[in-house]
Amino acid sequence: MNQHTDRPGDTNGDGHTDTSRDMHPDGQAGRRTGWHMDDDLAVAYAEGRLSPTTAASVEAHLLACASCRGLLAPQVSQTRLDRIWVEVVDVVDTPAPGPFERLLRLVGVRHHIARLLAAARSLRLPWLAGASLALFFAALAAGETTRWGVIGFLALAPIVPVLGVGLAFGRGADPAYEIGLVAPYSAFRVMLLRAAAVLITSVVPALVIGVAFLGQTWTVVGWLLPALALTSLSLLLSRWFEPVQAAAGVSALWLTGVVWTNLHAPSLAMFGGAEQLAYLIITVVSGVLLFLGRREFS
Repeated sequence: MNQHTDRPGDTNGDGHTDTSRDMHPDGQAGRRTGWHMDDDLAVAYAEGRLSPTTAASVEAHLLACASCRGLLAPQVSQTRLDRIWVEVVDVVDTPAPGPFERLLRLVGVRHHIARLLAAARSLRLPWLAGASLALFFAALAAGETTRWGVIGFLALAPIVPVLGVGLAFGRGADPAYEIGLVAPYSAFRVMLLRAAAVLITSVVPALVIGVAFLGQTWTVVGWLLPALALTSLSLLLSRWFEPVQAAAGVSALWLTGVVWTNLHAPSLAMFGGAEQLAYLIITVVSGVLLFLGRREFS
């Protein structure tokens, strides 16, 4: 290409810098070395007085010319550079809030609590969507098939929040576990906050799906007390085991009980009146023991 000696500071008739001579033949600004910046051009660039095309040509040249970068550096205020750098760091280092975090902020949850809750895997869109889809198919089967379908829905619905709570905190499941250790909250409070959030995000979709496919029958709510009992029991067991292990163990125990009572014929024995009372007692006792042993979670 032909190299010109004119600098991009030369102006055309409208007062803007003419850069048409500072381009490669393909129309792209070239990293020229046939011209160099002078003081006037450096000051004009630093003060933002160049046209966009001229500024682009100067920037392309600066990429390849150390002497021009050295000429430009004293013309830019250090305060301005520091401010720009801080703005860049804020944009790069600040993670963008996800859908669940934005929703929490929208309903009035403080931003630091929303960030703490949204870090849990079971409060992210993939888990919520997967759990809702599993409940959807279970409810669909319950509405279209025999009594086995109802039992399948009643067996699955209680363990969704249990597994969600197990994935919400703890060393093996929480991606922000180390950060949570130095957060201005006790581990017990973090656990309860996330458990409550998981319960709400699990129970509400299950109720909506149940009403939509099963109608307004006791089946829609027959799993609520088992869900509370299993969740509170898994939280209590997390004093001695990892939360994921506690949740998996409680879920396995629950499914074993459902299968055992339905070995010969479909039975709702696990959801009778006496059983519901037992689930309520388990919930209350587990809650009391949790509160009494709250310091052990720190």
